[in-house]
Amino acid sequence: MKHGFPILAMVLFVAATSVNWAPNAEELKWLQAPAVNGHGTTLTAVLDTPVPEDKNLLWCATLQMAWDRAGKDLGLPILLEPPSKLADALNGHPFDSRWVDSKATFVTGGRVDAGVLTKIDDGARALAGRESKVLKYLTPGLDRTDLVFFAMIHKELQFEKPFGRLGKWPLGGHKVPCFGFMPEQKETAALQKQVKVHHYVSKDDFVIELINKDGDEQLLLARVPEPHTTLETLSGGVVKQLLPEAPTATHGDLLMVPNIVVDEVARFSELEGRRVKDKADLILKQALQSIEFNMDEAGVKLSSEAAISFGCSAQMQVEPRLLVLKPPFVLLMKRRDAPQPYFVAWFANADLLRAK
Repeated sequence: MKHGFPILAMVLFVAATSVNWAPNAEELKWLQAPAVNGHGTTLTAVLDTPVPEDKNLLWCATLQMAWDRAGKDLGLPILLEPPSKLADALNGHPFDSRWVDSKATFVTGGRVDAGVLTKIDDGARALAGRESKVLKYLTPGLDRTDLVFFAMIHKELQFEKPFGRLGKWPLGGHKVPCFGFMPEQKETAALQKQVKVHHYVSKDDFVIELINKDGDEQLLLARVPEPHTTLETLSGGVVKQLLPEAPTATHGDLLMVPNIVVDEVARFSELEGRRVKDKADLILKQALQSIEFNMDEAGVKLSSEAAISFGCSAQMQVEPRLLVLKPPFVLLMKRRDAPQPYFVAWFANADLLRAK
C-alpha cells in the first residue's frame, strides 16, 4: 500500500425533518444505504443505527455537520413532507464541531449563483490540497438558485515509527496484508510503546490504541465479545473502556492489524424528492455519501466531504496477548478530549481489508 492515500467521505442532499426517534432493526433501511460498488459494506447517516451481522458499517460526522449547518441557516428542525424517519434522526443527533480538530474541518453554505461551488472547491483545496470530490456528484443536479451546504473533514495520523509489514494472513476468510509485530521479533520496543492496551480479557475481547504523532488524536481498535444493538452503543462501549494512563504493549505480545482500504459511495434515496415543510419552494433533491479511508503501517488518512443542496420545485498479562484484528472488529477516530468519535467503522468481513 502506498503511504499517503486519503480517506474520503462525501455526502450530498437537499432538505430534512425533526423528532427524537430510536431506530430498530426493522427500520434499518431508512438509516443505511448499500455501497454502489457491491462490497458487503453499508454507509449509515447516524450512529444510532443497528449493526448488521454480515456487513461492514461506516459512519462519518460530515453528513451530520452539513445537515446542522443547513438547519442553522434554514431553521431547525428541518421537516420533510412526506415525513422522513432519516431526517428525523438527523435532527435528533446534532454533532458538536468542537469534537473535531478545527484545523481539519471546513464548513460553508450558500446559493449556487452566489459562488458557493467555487467557495467549496477553494476550501477543499486549502484543507486537503485537492479539488472537492463531492462536487462532481452534486453539480449535475443543481440549478443556479439552489442552496448548498457543505462540510469536510481531512485528517492525517502518522505513526512515529512505521510498524513492520507482516505479509498476508488469513483474517475474515481471506488472506490480507497486515502490519504490527510478532513476539519473537527483536528490537520491537519502540513499536510496543506505540500501542496502548486499554482493556484486555482475551483475543476476542480487547481495546487498543495506536499512538500517533498528534497527541490530541486517538486511533482505537477493538474486538468485542458480543454483538451490540447499534453502532452508537458499540462505539460508546469502546470509549468507556479507555484508561487515563493505559499501559503499553510488552515483549511477548503479538500485534496484527489488517491494512484497510475504503472507497465507497452510497445514495440515501429515502431523503430525496421531499418538500421542506413550511418552505413550499424547497425540496431535498439528492442524498449521496462517499467514504474513502486508508490505514497501513505508516498511519491513517481521512478526507470526508458532505454537501446538502436545497432546490425549488490493563494489567500485565501472564500469557502473551494476541492483539489480532480479525473481523469482526471496530475502528474509531476521536479527539482525545471529545466524548464522541467523528469516524466509526464496523468491519464484519474482509472485503475492505486489502492493499491498495
